[in-house]
Amino acid sequence: MKQRTQPITQQFNLSLVSAPAIVICEDKQNELKRALVELLVSAACPEGETEDRQRGGNDESQTNR
Repeated sequence: MKQRTQPITQQFNLSLVSAPAIVICEDKQNELKRALVELLVSAACPEGETEDRQRGGNDESQTNR
């Protein structure tokens, strides 16, 4: 039988709570959407990579040719 080479990590199992739906005003919805997008982008990209994309990346000098 093959031995594990990766260490076992601790896992937390959280129960899902069924909360009643609430109405949120459109301004607050937009603010929450922007925050969610920022969170997802920061989670998907390593640090520093998002800054490069915002500045145009490493190939910025080639875009004006």
